[in-house]
Amino acid sequence: MLKKLCVVLSLLLSASAFGQRTISISATVAPALVRTNYNRTFLYPESDGQVVEPIFLAGMTNATGYSAGLTVCYAYAPGWSVAAGIWYGQTTLQQARPVAGDGTTAIRSRAVRLPLLLNYQPLTRRLSPYFSLGLVLDFPLTSRVVVTRPGLPTQRLRLRTDAGPVFKPMLGAGGRYRLNDRFALIVQPVWVYTVGRFGGGQTTNSSYEVSVLTQVTYQF
Repeated sequence: MLKKLCVVLSLLLSASAFGQRTISISATVAPALVRTNYNRTFLYPESDGQVVEPIFLAGMTNATGYSAGLTVCYAYAPGWSVAAGIWYGQTTLQQARPVAGDGTTAIRSRAVRLPLLLNYQPLTRRLSPYFSLGLVLDFPLTSRVVVTRPGLPTQRLRLRTDAGPVFKPMLGAGGRYRLNDRFALIVQPVWVYTVGRFGGGQTTNSSYEVSVLTQVTYQF
């Protein structure tokens, strides 16, 4: 999948030879809140020789995090563009250990994120509405688990995840402000829903993500 993304990015960049200022690249950051409704789930971190307790998750949980990376956009018609990129995403879920008041467990989930987006800008003014619709493919990395316990050393553990990709439709609506002929600022509240993995009979907990996608773009 990473090789395919490189091919897509190469095609977008090569397309600049057929028109002027149709290619832009943006630095992207998106603080996020992720709500997940867990079925009764036990997670088992790797012990590395330590005494490790399983992590129990059930019901609705909130995790905070962010995505950050680069996005390449190709404007193929007035008002319309397609975009692809590569982001790093991380969320942190923190909860009390099973014994009330006896420390906390933080799960830091990480992923390489590949967004594939269709964008629409209805106006050519300096400030214009800006809409995005597309798909985010998450390729999970090994999660980090940090366990704090009163009077005991902090445990730093690893938690392996199933292989990706995880399919996540994305919808965004916000605005684009043209700073000058080259630079623009795009801010969009974004909603992302987790569909899950295809095949293998795997079960995915219901989850959605709300974030503020912020991009500073440079147009060639």
